[in-house]
Amino acid sequence: MRKLKLFTLCALVALSVLPACQQMEPEVFDKPSSTRLSDFLEDIRATLSAEQYGWTMDYFPGSSYAGVTYALSFTNQTVTACVETDPSEVATSTYALKTDGGAVLSFDTYNPVLHEYATPNSSLYQAKGGDFEFEIRSFDAQTKTIVMIGKRSRNTITLRPLTKPAESYFEGVRAFEESVTLAAFEGIIRDSAVVGFLDPGVRTISISPKDDETKSVDYRYVVTENSLRLMAPVVYNEVEFTEFGFDAVNEKLLASNIVFDKVTPAGWLSYQQLLGDYTLAYTGGSFTVTMEDDGSGKHFLLAGLSSAWKLPIRYNAGRGRLSFNVQQVGANDTHSFWFCALDAGLNQFSWSTDNGMISSVDDNTKADFTLSFTDDGNYDGGSSWSGWVSFYVTAFKGEPSSSTYDSSALPSDYNFTGGRSYLQGPITMKKIADGE
Repeated sequence: MRKLKLFTLCALVALSVLPACQQMEPEVFDKPSSTRLSDFLEDIRATLSAEQYGWTMDYFPGSSYAGVTYALSFTNQTVTACVETDPSEVATSTYALKTDGGAVLSFDTYNPVLHEYATPNSSLYQAKGGDFEFEIRSFDAQTKTIVMIGKRSRNTITLRPLTKPAESYFEGVRAFEESVTLAAFEGIIRDSAVVGFLDPGVRTISISPKDDETKSVDYRYVVTENSLRLMAPVVYNEVEFTEFGFDAVNEKLLASNIVFDKVTPAGWLSYQQLLGDYTLAYTGGSFTVTMEDDGSGKHFLLAGLSSAWKLPIRYNAGRGRLSFNVQQVGANDTHSFWFCALDAGLNQFSWSTDNGMISSVDDNTKADFTLSFTDDGNYDGGSSWSGWVSFYVTAFKGEPSSSTYDSSALPSDYNFTGGRSYLQGPITMKKIADGE
């Protein structure tokens, strides 16, 4: 009864002094949230369309692909885009600023430049891990920096005003990237000795304790006119890093008042050393393959594995080694064909693009050096698992999964040279020296 009476009394008092209560507890905002969000989006639209030279967009697709910089120019309704990899291709489409659980920038009509990494096809069922819709997380009105998150990738995407024409900016980007001759480095971060590696093919910086490279941490970057700018600020040993500069005269990497020195890892192989013919040996046979430039000067195509396809091979410039990653190598109207990693002992294979093998060399000073391939350490199959040390090529009815696995649909010419669908490890590649 005491509680009921107290409630009744409070209710009567509240009714009698309602105007006074409203004055004592004023609304924090003078507009509804929907109106505030609409006003925010219009501020973004006005800011985007007001910049004379447009904007740069630090863009990060799936981790198998390098971060790139776009140049964007906005009107109230359209966006015109080009990208550093081919600034001559320019495309215009519409965009939308909308609400979808928050503020969202959407490139809502097809644009061959802006949708390159986000549009799937028969050869890439998951596209390249890119986005065309972005959640706007922050807008700094002073620096005019807009930070967004890709709705699918969850990668950080940042817009910044351009201060010069896009063509001129991209020329500076190319010049700076070409000036960075350092691939591996070492230094001290808060009394801790560290070693690091640049992988310009996928634009990643890896840093680890010098005495334990298994504790490596990877940071993705794009290239500016004077730095390697990280996808987002990161902290290592309590020191925050946002970008890395380069002293071309002394070949030193510079970041957060720390100077990193150039080093050459043991067993390091240059891009030029790796080009050429090899004898690939597996359990039960061998055949000749050729390591070709894929046209970028950063990665390779391995020809000779099959008559129907060549295998893209990643070159890690910092470590001077190769990565054989699981990947799609072809498709027809009904099936996709995949190069997979195999544990032949367990008869277990992986179609995850996170898995694969890495190379090591017996003696990088020899013209006829031998490459061996071991599991890359991204998967642990348990005590009986021997690692991904064998190759397997197979088919899936569409996107790969256990339910779409359909090995009988693999065309015969997609098999490895010699007619096998698998090559049992250990696998080695011995360089055929000139004149042999």
